[in-house]
Order: sequence, then structure tokens, then C-alpha cells
Amino acid sequence: MDNLLKIKIIILLFILLFSLDYSQAKNNFLIFKNIHRYSLWQPRDSHSVVVYKNKVFLLGGLNGNKNVIEPGSVNYEKAEHFSDVWVSEDLKKWRKILDKAPWGGRRSMVVLEFRDKLWLFGGYGPKIGLKNDIWVSEDGINWLLVKKQAEWQPREGHTVTEFNNKLYLIGGVDYKNKKVFNDVWFSDDGLHWQLATEKAPFSPRWDHATAVFGNKIWLAGGMNLERRIFRDVWYSENGNDWFLISKRVPWAARQGHSLLSFGNKLWLIGILSKENDIWYSLDGLHWLKNKFKTAWSGREDFASIIFKNRICILGGMDVFWQWKNDIWCSENLK
Repeated sequence: MDNLLKIKIIILLFILLFSLDYSQAKNNFLIFKNIHRYSLWQPRDSHSVVVYKNKVFLLGGLNGNKNVIEPGSVNYEKAEHFSDVWVSEDLKKWRKILDKAPWGGRRSMVVLEFRDKLWLFGGYGPKIGLKNDIWVSEDGINWLLVKKQAEWQPREGHTVTEFNNKLYLIGGVDYKNKKVFNDVWFSDDGLHWQLATEKAPFSPRWDHATAVFGNKIWLAGGMNLERRIFRDVWYSENGNDWFLISKRVPWAARQGHSLLSFGNKLWLIGILSKENDIWYSLDGLHWLKNKFKTAWSGREDFASIIFKNRICILGGMDVFWQWKNDIWCSENLK
């Protein structure tokens, strides 16, 4: 058997295996059910939700329901910004454990678990301004300011993702100074940060989504100050070098969505549109649309988590410019 024939056989086998994977993937889908129409915590978006010590913690955000001038125009400076912390063990019963956290009313910060602690990075509030501070807590009640000014510039709408035992902070926006970021920073301990790249090859953006899948960091969507909304997908194997896998995926451009690794697939969830949708991929390049129509209204800046083997979304601002406090969770992967 000559080398050319061997190569052709290998290519055919690869195509066959890939086709089988996607044939099986077409049989997988998520069905979402409502857990709460109206939770105890007030309607909000741009909040943080994190699973920590087998409990769900919800923090901060804003409620603009009383501040809509007209659809598309909101007086955000007058909107209530929260500094509360809520906790639940089942997403049904909620308990407020802190009314006014010392980090102040803020939105668009990142809160995640790292090294067995809760960490809070940056964000914005009308009373506190734009921040690049870092807070730590072991219980969600007692918070310690461990760094007043981090190495990265103040911002909101950024992401922080844990990858290979490090944290990677990506992008964000400074509205006041009309600056959008496409820098990437990393930290071994959450406290000390180093610049991985000042200008990644993807356009500066905020309200993008990132996730770890297949031993890579993935980035999808987002927007800039010219209100351009992106529909590209990028990945990195080290946080420094980024590669465009697709600049025009089958799903519509979006911001304020979420990206999750779940059930050996990469899931892209939500859009601020009446045609709300969910997509999934085995490789980040080829995408399939979730079989069933999404039950919850199209929205942005909701929170999403994986809790007890389910994808759950909490709150957000929907396409009718209503801030929500509902909760929806997927059933088991079908």
C-alpha cells in the first residue's frame, strides 16, 4: 500500500468518525424548565452567580426597571446597584446573608471560586466608580480587600477564567474614557497579575463570553463602543497566542450571553432577541442549534452556572427591557 493511499484512508476514517460524532450530537439537546418566576432577590442583570461549597451565591448587579426612558435608553446612573449577597442550596429557597457588602453597589464584576475562596474582580457602580480592586471571602459574608488597584486598568464587562491553575482576565470596557480592551492578564495566585498580551488579535470588546473546553480557552461574541456586535470565535492554548477559528458562525451576533463547557460540549446560551436560542459544538467550529425552542425570554447579562449537573440561568434584562429575577434550569442532557 503506497503512502498516498494510506493518507486517503486516514482522511476518510477521520471524516467518518467526525460525522458519527455529529450524528450522535444531533440527538442531544437541552430542555429548560422554570424553577422560579420571581425569586426573593430583586430583579437584576450584570450580577454574579457562583457555585461555592455546594451552594449557589448570587451577588450585586443592577435593577433598571424604574429607569427605562424608552426601549434602548436607560438612565443607568440612577438605577439601583446592589451590594447584597444571597445563598441557596437548591435554587428554590434563598437567604440573604449580606445586605451591604463592603465592596459597594456594583455591576459587571467577576466573582469566581479560586483556591477554595471567593474572589471578586473589578466592576462599576455610580457611587464607587470604575474599579480594578480585588476582594476575597471564605464565606460570602466577610470580605477582605486584598488589592485596591490591580495591575490591569479599571474596567467592567470583562471575563476571568481559570485555566491550568491560573486565572486569565480578558477584555472589558471603560465607558467614561471611551476605552475598550483586548488585553489578556494572568495570575498564579489571584493577587499578582502579569500581562500576557496587551493587544490580542481579536477586536477590543466587552460583554463577550469565555470558557475552558478541550484544554483551550474559548472566546465568543461581545461588542464595542461603536455598538458593533461580534459573532466570531477564538481560542488559545496558553492565554498568550489567540487564533480565530471562525469569524462567521451560524448563530447570530450577540453580547451579554454565556459560554459553558457541559456534557463534553461547548454551549453558547442566550441572546437579546425575540428569537432566543441555544447552540452547542464539539469542536468550537461546527455548531448545532438546540432542538427545542428556548422557554425563557431572550435576554442579556444574565448569570449562568452548572449546578447539580444542570445548566441554570438566573435573571438578566430581557428583550422587552424588563429586568428579571426568574430562574431556569435544564433537565438532564437528552
